[in-house]
Amino acid sequence: MFFRRISKRYKHIKRYREIVEVLIKHGFGYLIEVMDLHQFVPLRKRIKKLKSSSSSQDSKAIRVRKVLEELGPTFVKLGQLLSTRPDLVPKRYIEELEKLQDQVPPMEFETVLEEIEQELGTTYQDHFKEISPLPLASASIGQVHKAILKDGQKVVIKVQRTSIEGRMETDLEIMSDLAVVLKNRVFADGVIDPVEIVDNFSKYIKQELDYRIEAKNAIKFNNNFSQESEVKIAKIFWGLTTRRMLTMEFIDGIKINNLTEESKKGYLAKLISKSFLKQILIDGFFHADPHPGNILITSDYKLALIDFGLVGQMSQEDREKVASLFIALIKKDMEQAIEELLELGMITREIDIKALKRDFYKLIDRYYGLAIKEIEFAPVLNQILELSFKYKIKLPIEFILLGKSLMTVERIVTEIDPEFDILEVARPFIYKIIKERLRPKRLAQDIYSQIEDLITVLFKLPEELHTIFKLVENDNLEITLRHIGIKRLISKLDIITNRLSVSMIISALVVGSSLIMLSDRGATLLGYPIIGISGYLIAALLGIWLVVSIIRSGRY
Repeated sequence: MFFRRISKRYKHIKRYREIVEVLIKHGFGYLIEVMDLHQFVPLRKRIKKLKSSSSSQDSKAIRVRKVLEELGPTFVKLGQLLSTRPDLVPKRYIEELEKLQDQVPPMEFETVLEEIEQELGTTYQDHFKEISPLPLASASIGQVHKAILKDGQKVVIKVQRTSIEGRMETDLEIMSDLAVVLKNRVFADGVIDPVEIVDNFSKYIKQELDYRIEAKNAIKFNNNFSQESEVKIAKIFWGLTTRRMLTMEFIDGIKINNLTEESKKGYLAKLISKSFLKQILIDGFFHADPHPGNILITSDYKLALIDFGLVGQMSQEDREKVASLFIALIKKDMEQAIEELLELGMITREIDIKALKRDFYKLIDRYYGLAIKEIEFAPVLNQILELSFKYKIKLPIEFILLGKSLMTVERIVTEIDPEFDILEVARPFIYKIIKERLRPKRLAQDIYSQIEDLITVLFKLPEELHTIFKLVENDNLEITLRHIGIKRLISKLDIITNRLSVSMIISALVVGSSLIMLSDRGATLLGYPIIGISGYLIAALLGIWLVVSIIRSGRY
């Protein structure tokens, strides 16, 4: 256990140094000061002022992208997640982060076979007649190969990369530590919460690293579409699926962006739209990464969905709010749209409602007089998210994933059929949800639930007030105040006082040793008092230590 902790600490130090080197290289040396990472600055750079070693004239957004690319898969995936958050990240950074590619060289086939055998505990020939040496896909976390089972059935195997989980866990732990620092020192106003962002990211990455979760997602999608003959979800082979290996049915089809049959494009555009609207508005469980590579069309023109590593879930209440927002946008009802948006999100500070309404008017005014089919949904949703960023309205991550999914789907179906109107397809789903909400039985249940909550609160109120008054009466009422940034100030004061104390000790040793040297008393070495020589040596060592610590800190 002790040696494991030492190994873990060494990995962290090594990785911190890599991060610091990349930050300095791309002109973000000032972040080392902000995040207090001076101890990880290479020795050759500690004695000169931290600054960029890059002569690049790239914009800050481009340099951020390059930093993430150079730091590897975990940081690339964080950038990809942030590229879907126009409510948190300015547009110029979104445009650069969207360019991040999750592409790495493929694993050697021998390594793939070793990983498969390690997961199964037997040779791969015990289960597979054949495994294709050429990968179908290769990403930062896993690699996909086509295979044939002993009974002749065609399958695909997804195999996790060697040691990727350990490397990503190290990066996630470092990200969590840095997020706390950034929250306390940069984002103390609470508008942007780096800790929450990293926690959400960590949750999704850990799910993606466990292929059993993806398998369960696939089974849930299969159940949700069990009555839909036009949609196909691959069957999972649980006996050949582990945490680091996933085996599923091979679906023979072409990617949606390779479709050439013109007569089928309108039909397929409608099928794709209906399937995703059902996921979002009816099931509340949707594919959150529906890019063209994850959508296949079979030879009999069925829709096949693959790769369920990233999914979103929405409660019935949130689905109803989203439906109300859609209706408000369709009707161009600005007041209702703002109300639904504010209910969906969390207001992190007082906002200027009048200014928000003015911006919404401008947004809706652009589409005034246009028919529904002439309105592109994706740009409208993107502009709503940008307004959320401007007015600091924090939206739930599920809504962001929903927005990203819908925008991707609309882009796909528009490329297939430029005349297609996704909002027209969405209308029946939306009104079905609203109709369900307005059913007399449902309304009665909601009213009863609210009355029940109100009665509970009223019954508890006297007791809670009595408790508060008793605390006041007995002088036991405590109010906790949190000073933002005070810990950092105390830490700096501790460092200052410690250095002053060491400086005073060094001065005292020098003065005391000088007096002893002049007194010429006690045991001597080479004619000088040993106590005086010892005092000088101790003072010299302490002085060197003090100078080195100041240089290492970078503050001088």
